[in-house]
Amino acid sequence: MIFAMLRRRPSGFSAFTIVWFGQLLSMIGTRMTNFAVSIWVWDATGRATDFVLLLFFAFAATVIFSPIAGALIDRWNRRLTLVLSDVGSAVATAVLLVLFLTDSVSLWHLYAVNAVIGAFLAFQVPVYSSTITLMMERGQYPRANAMMFLVRSTPGIFAPTLAASLLAVSSIEMILAADVLSCVIAVGTVLLVGIPETPRTPGTSPAKLWQDSLFGFKYIIRNRYLLHFQSFLLAINVLASIGFVLLRPLVLARTGNSAAAVGVVMTAGAIGGVTGAVLLGTLKAPRDKMLRILSAIIVFSVVGRILFGVADVLVLLAVAVSFVSFCIPLIDGYTNTIWQEKIAPHVQGRVFSARQFVEDLTVPLGAVIAGPVVDQVLEPWMRDGQPGAQMFGGLVGTGSGAGIGLVFVVVGVLGVVVAAVGFATPSIRRIETLVPDHEAGGLPRQEATGGVAPVLVPTEPEPVLTEGSQR
Repeated sequence: MIFAMLRRRPSGFSAFTIVWFGQLLSMIGTRMTNFAVSIWVWDATGRATDFVLLLFFAFAATVIFSPIAGALIDRWNRRLTLVLSDVGSAVATAVLLVLFLTDSVSLWHLYAVNAVIGAFLAFQVPVYSSTITLMMERGQYPRANAMMFLVRSTPGIFAPTLAASLLAVSSIEMILAADVLSCVIAVGTVLLVGIPETPRTPGTSPAKLWQDSLFGFKYIIRNRYLLHFQSFLLAINVLASIGFVLLRPLVLARTGNSAAAVGVVMTAGAIGGVTGAVLLGTLKAPRDKMLRILSAIIVFSVVGRILFGVADVLVLLAVAVSFVSFCIPLIDGYTNTIWQEKIAPHVQGRVFSARQFVEDLTVPLGAVIAGPVVDQVLEPWMRDGQPGAQMFGGLVGTGSGAGIGLVFVVVGVLGVVVAAVGFATPSIRRIETLVPDHEAGGLPRQEATGGVAPVLVPTEPEPVLTEGSQR
């Protein structure tokens, strides 16, 4: 029976849905673990720096391993890569479970485990993004990206509340065990489905691993439109990452270290993310995706950052985070679709990993900068009677959390400025017409040395359509 099922493996959208379901279960377990561990760290130390260092080690490992991961993704079978990424995360979480069961866990253990998980995560996002183009038709890319974002956001509706409930009646060990089990289920779904082989360029031999690790960066740099687009996305990611690492500390500071309040805010954010992802999946793919990306960035910055920074009640904090999460699938989904349409499938692993390297680099940098600056400079500066409190106290309040709130306001203002630059810069605003789709423009010739020919550019690009943002 089992062998018969394996011979008739589902393919196409049905296969993608099965894999998607496995990832959804896995992400619920991961979100529960993240919630439980973050509460454990905050209760143990009460310092923003210790909290953001967890993120630093995870994202730093992802950044370091991304170039190598991209080279291996394009060399290996996609199914093997998917399985290895999930198995690695499961083993690392199992080690953390043993540490808690033996009552021998310490902060450095958490940092080390996060680094290992981050290394395996270097494979996950690029390999899933590139697998979408193998399993789905071009017109279904936004729908598939919306589904993958649901994997990131839907667990946030249930995971914080479920984790908080389990912590109240059992222990963190139960949550870690459930996380390991969810990873095993995710591996099983990948083994059940059919995944097409990655197209290969005829007559070429593999480059050296170090050359392939640099290939994605060269590909982007040698096309000025892709380079400008990636630079714009980098600026947005820098600002978003600073807010990302400080979001939970601000909620805890403004709510008297309430784990329940964090759960409410994260759940509100997850609902917003699900709403945005469902909207992305149901809307007809627009010709002018950049208009929706730029509009969503403005809403993200004004409501999700500025309002969040000045909010001092739980309801406003939850509303602001829900808008953040609503905008992210629109920004990420349409951005990923543009890259999937422009980059040929057989080089997507390397190019997408180069993007991941650049964009994820902003998170550890944000953690290194934001944690010490908040703890050592801004929080003391915003205490009652201090100069910062006199200047900005009327906007973000004073005392605990005020320094973090000021950071969010500044980040929100800068986000609006970056969006305005995107609207005003033709190479960013018109990226969809300046760079042809990989089928329409033909595949760039790939040399055995790992070089890349510049992407062809139409002589007279079609004008970008002007349409209202449908949200």
